Amino acid sequence: MGLHEIEKKLKMNAAFKQKRLELMLTELEMLMQGMRDLSQKLEEFEEKYGDIISLHPEYRKKIEDLKRELGISPVVEKVEKPSFWERLRGKGPFYNTLAMKILRIALPLAKKTGGILTLAELLTTLTKKFPTMQIKTTDVLKALNVLKEEGLIADVRKLKSGVVLIEVLPVELSNDQHEVLSLASDKGWVTLDEVLLKTGWTQERARRVLKELENSGIAVFDPNYAKGGRWFFPGLKSASKASSSP
Repeated sequence: MGLHEIEKKLKMNAAFKQKRLELMLTELEMLMQGMRDLSQKLEEFEEKYGDIISLHPEYRKKIEDLKRELGISPVVEKVEKPSFWERLRGKGPFYNTLAMKILRIALPLAKKTGGILTLAELLTTLTKKFPTMQIKTTDVLKALNVLKEEGLIADVRKLKSGVVLIEVLPVELSNDQHEVLSLASDKGWVTLDEVLLKTGWTQERARRVLKELENSGIAVFDPNYAKGGRWFFPGLKSASKASSSP
């Protein structure tokens, strides 16, 4: 092979390598553009379904895992108070964040109290755990409404005593059971005599209602009380002087 042929071959090899380099750069740019497009679509997806994602930890985790795979740093939201429009509507990032915090607190507590919890107990626990959040009673009620609309808690109701009761887990309470809860809400417990005196029920009716509450885990019987025993309600321990007003 002559010098001319060698020189020609080297030029062809160089041209081939240059062409491959150009192709690689083109494909790399396409990949990067695809990543940018995917990142943009992910942001649009979060914006569109943010209210649902924020209320379901399993969906949030999938989004965060995808972001890590794409090399996108997850954004840590720090929402400490609602905006004017959020407070007006009762919905938005602040209330979604607060709703999830409430759920994380309420579920473990409710499992120990037969499914119920007072607003006062919840508010006390929230302010202790998240002191930087500017939480008002009205904000907690709005966040609870978000959870109720999503089917994540059963109900929120006001007893005759004025105490706001959160039914975190599904519990079917009769009117008589609500009556006893209202009587017990002042101090967190009630005796049979108190129920008889304040309701005018027969002893059989009062005992039956108390036993039903005991069987459901909402009430715990304390036989050591000096006046013939009492029924203690763990879910009402912070109900005294509670109010639904902000």
